[in-house]
Amino acid sequence: MGRLLEISDLHVGFRTEDGVVQAVRGVDMSIDDGDVLAVVGESGSGKSVTALSVLGLHPEGRTNMTGRIEWEGENLIGAKGDRLRQVRGGEIAMIFQDPLSALNPVYTVGKQIIEMLQSHRQISKADAKNRAIEMLELVGIPQPQRRVDNFPHEFSGGMRQRAMIAMALSCDPKLVIADEPTTALDVTVQAQVLELLVSVSRQQGAAVMLITHDLGVVAGLANKVAVMYAGKVVEQASTDELFDDPTHPYTIGLLRSLPRVDADGDDQLVPIGGQPPSMLNPPAGCAFHPRCAIARSESGCDSMMPTLFDETPAAIVSGTTGPAVDRSGHGAACWRRDESRALLGVVGA
Repeated sequence: MGRLLEISDLHVGFRTEDGVVQAVRGVDMSIDDGDVLAVVGESGSGKSVTALSVLGLHPEGRTNMTGRIEWEGENLIGAKGDRLRQVRGGEIAMIFQDPLSALNPVYTVGKQIIEMLQSHRQISKADAKNRAIEMLELVGIPQPQRRVDNFPHEFSGGMRQRAMIAMALSCDPKLVIADEPTTALDVTVQAQVLELLVSVSRQQGAAVMLITHDLGVVAGLANKVAVMYAGKVVEQASTDELFDDPTHPYTIGLLRSLPRVDADGDDQLVPIGGQPPSMLNPPAGCAFHPRCAIARSESGCDSMMPTLFDETPAAIVSGTTGPAVDRSGHGAACWRRDESRALLGVVGA
């Protein structure tokens, strides 16, 4: 499979009256053809900021952004406006959390899909409307020939999100970024919309970056997972590996806080204690250490920041990284990764 997106050492800070909010602090992430990558973590972990960085959608004038975001080998950081407009929608599409605010209320759904098509493709208005009807039918909207002329307020929440999926995929993008696309939907509709997003994307040949705060929704949809905390990726793995062998204490905490259908009746959910840190002044070392049950000063937890694949604190001190590691494999940014499962009493995920 070919590499579509490669994010390397991405840092994003927002200048405020109180100081610089360090929203993203050295993210490394990649997406290949056909991938469905789930990016998970609590609110404020940097998931959406990372996604918006790919399309250059941060406010100008008060954003500091460094690193590399390579789209098919081209660095998008510093790309000109015309090039970014080509990428947005035409090559990388984005589905936002709230379709009611993302869709323009004074234009019909069909008109907005037509406008998207004519912005990125050499196509007549009549052909664009036919394509809009075809896409609405593909995402399961009934009577698409009639509903194409409806306004967003005439759609239910689930149908608006389906319309957003239709719009996102109308120009055959190579990557779809979905930023918590089911936040405002009923639980019964959430699974339907997510399954539709992934299945239609696969039909269209698009990879997916699915951003969510809920590990439970990605188990059957994603093939890779990146867990973020305090602006960093703290664990990454294939979905099967992550659920079968979680290694970072934060990932283990997320999984232990989820209800399970195969759990015994006496099993209780275990919440993660404490609060995420302020990104105006994140803690030294591993940002999770103030909430971590196994953090120890002698391990370097409160003084040195671990990386996904470095093996010991000595590797950081000496400037070495130990044996060569396949950085697309299973990594966890924890100094005590080899002991975490045993110390936290995890016998299966």
